[in-house]
Amino acid sequence: MSTDNSNKKVKKKRKFGAKSIFSTFIVLFLLLSVSAAGIVFAVLKNTSPIDPSNIQNMLDDSSFIYDKDGNLIEKVHSESFRSVVSIDTIPKDLQNAFIAIEDERFYKHHGVDPKRIIGAVVYDLKTMSKAQGASTITQQLAKNIYLTHEKTYTRKIKDMYYALELERYLTKDQILEMYLNTIYLGRGATGAQAAAQTYFSKDVSELNVAECAIIAGITKNPSRYSPFTTEKIAAGESLDNIQLIFYPNSTKAEAITADEAALFSQMLSKGLIDKFQYDQLRKGDIVVRKAVLNPASVERQLTVLGKMLELGFISQEQYDEAKSHPIEIKIGSKSASGISSYFGDLVKKQVLQELITEKGFSEDEARDTLYKGGLRIYSTMDMNMQKIVEKEFENAANFPGSFKDSSGTVQPQASMVIMDPKNGEVRALVGGRMIGGTKIFNRAVNPRQPGSAIKPLAAYLPALDKGMNAATIVDDSPHYDSNGNLWPRNYDRKYGGPSTMRALLTRSSNVGTVKLAEMLSTSNDKSIKTMISYLERLGISTIVKSSENPSVNDENYSLSIGGMSKGVTNLELTAAYAAIANKGVYNEPIFFTRAETAQGDVLLDNKPKTKKIVSAQVAFILQDLMKSVVEDGTGSRAKLSNMPVAGKTGTTSNNYDAWFVGYTPYYVGATWIGSDLPRELSTGSKMSAMLWSKIMSQVHSGLPSKQFDQPDGIVKVSICTVSGKLAASSCSGHVKSEVFASGTEPKSYCSLSHYTAPAEPVEEQPSDGITAEPSPDEAEWEDQVEEWLGNDNNNNNGNGHGNGNSKPPQNNSPVPEGY
Repeated sequence: MSTDNSNKKVKKKRKFGAKSIFSTFIVLFLLLSVSAAGIVFAVLKNTSPIDPSNIQNMLDDSSFIYDKDGNLIEKVHSESFRSVVSIDTIPKDLQNAFIAIEDERFYKHHGVDPKRIIGAVVYDLKTMSKAQGASTITQQLAKNIYLTHEKTYTRKIKDMYYALELERYLTKDQILEMYLNTIYLGRGATGAQAAAQTYFSKDVSELNVAECAIIAGITKNPSRYSPFTTEKIAAGESLDNIQLIFYPNSTKAEAITADEAALFSQMLSKGLIDKFQYDQLRKGDIVVRKAVLNPASVERQLTVLGKMLELGFISQEQYDEAKSHPIEIKIGSKSASGISSYFGDLVKKQVLQELITEKGFSEDEARDTLYKGGLRIYSTMDMNMQKIVEKEFENAANFPGSFKDSSGTVQPQASMVIMDPKNGEVRALVGGRMIGGTKIFNRAVNPRQPGSAIKPLAAYLPALDKGMNAATIVDDSPHYDSNGNLWPRNYDRKYGGPSTMRALLTRSSNVGTVKLAEMLSTSNDKSIKTMISYLERLGISTIVKSSENPSVNDENYSLSIGGMSKGVTNLELTAAYAAIANKGVYNEPIFFTRAETAQGDVLLDNKPKTKKIVSAQVAFILQDLMKSVVEDGTGSRAKLSNMPVAGKTGTTSNNYDAWFVGYTPYYVGATWIGSDLPRELSTGSKMSAMLWSKIMSQVHSGLPSKQFDQPDGIVKVSICTVSGKLAASSCSGHVKSEVFASGTEPKSYCSLSHYTAPAEPVEEQPSDGITAEPSPDEAEWEDQVEEWLGNDNNNNNGNGHGNGNSKPPQNNSPVPEGY
């Protein structure tokens, strides 16, 4: 009896205990539910609303720069590379691979998968962690677009909410497309297209099943499952079929070893690296490694393939084939090989400027649009021309006396610009030789002293436009400044006496040019202002006014013969000459013609900004004068075998800078050669003229030979080269057919009856202890502006006539043969 009662009491206690536990569980569940609901409510209350219809515009998309023929020059991106593609471009196998390994019920849930959430919560409770993910593809898309990647329950609540919102407005295919364009896949690649190009140098549409599984497997841990790892390249290792990858060198070792130097040379000779990468490797700016297939990535690939087989996405036969298919890593390039960054950097700079000035973007908005906006930028570059210039700049034989300065940079340096004068489109530009890297110092857009290359623009063009003509006589005889000093002096220390404008320019007379500049107006002040006005209209932006610097400026006659405080850039000088080639119409140089959005809409239509400088007739006459410079004068080394050339040389004091600027009926171009720190060149402007000819002969190869167009309103008249008047019978031996703008030709005949011109120019008599030694390059008509060029009556004190007396770089070592 007592036993039965005891059993009953135990059963009651057990029953009561079970009820108590169940009740407690219910209470706790309710409390937790209420608390969870409160947390969810609090989180959602502070969650910003989204607009899924605008999701396409929120994707960061790398921009691309193409040459004028549509060849890719550069992929422009910031932290990561992304190229957005449509779902139709992405193979079904790649779509299924991601679904299989990331979200197998993707087409069944509505943004959130309850089964996965429960599994993840149980796992997290067991392990007391937040390690187990439960995110669907839709949640991952929401996280990639709207949220951070922190592992918190707050973020998970938000991405579930956003996922539900996305599923309300977007189809499954739209969500999958966005996901496959936003998922990070290692090595700086965001999205499937970027991954295909980064790891296999393929378009995403070309991926096979094995490669699809490799890429889908990356998502679990991009650093661990990247398809390749990197290893050092051993000395003597075969370079056949090797895949190279480059990194910035953060450690900057003291010096490369002999084995490394030999390895870099071998890579260069095999065409595995270009000269720019070679330069960076030699300097230690970057390091090179070989890419090898990552075993962990292959293991992960098998897991993905197994899941695809399990879910029926592939057959057993496809599984077996993909499993045994060899994975070949082929590192994709982000820029054209063998092309320096000079041109591309200027394209990006001009696009940014146009977005700000033409579209009203802020600087930040413009930068985001360029680097993340998926622009397709069509540049003006002619890839063939660019490579010709790059190749000749690499050839040390074109630069006699080359050496390395104390920083390891090859000297002398050089720059060249080639432009189409008809539209201002820059076809090729190089701002240095044998220098690698990005955003490097661009000598084509940094000023150097122009020497005599400025004469046609500063003096001869305004003189012709002011009513003078090719037969205008200027007395090339000693000239003195206001202090009684002989200034300037001709490069050969000789004078030509009364000379036509053509003769003065042909032999590059300094005295004649200054006297011509003095004739531009009724006073020195007005004549100088006339020169400055024409140069500024021609796009020369580096002129220093007295209002900027009262003591050292360009408001003096030194300007007419190349004495400038700052100098002039190659790009601006090329564009100025292009205005003469283009019948007197100036085109502001442009580096791209249009920029389109990823959808193909034109965002920027970059038309050249033009302005009329002089008449076509004036431009033609100056052009004809500059033809004589090449045919009979200082620019003879610039001749082309099948094309007329007009142009002008320029050499500054002490042979610090050497120029040739010239053009054909097709293109205008300028070469500059000089050391970064002033140092005398082994020769003067003939080196630049020869380089110009060597490059332009290749540029014009295959082009039909043609003459310069002659505009209407040009007449030819026989004149006396001594008086500049119509030739008379007494002018025998001094008669030349000369070109004039109709109405400006001389009307009266020469009256000099017994004049006998000297066979040679009159030699300057030594004075003040200065000997009248001829120029060492007299036979080549090498024009040199002397150090003491600046002793004029405007107190310029010699500033700007060269580059001063700075010492050359110390510890210079010769350039190795073939560098």
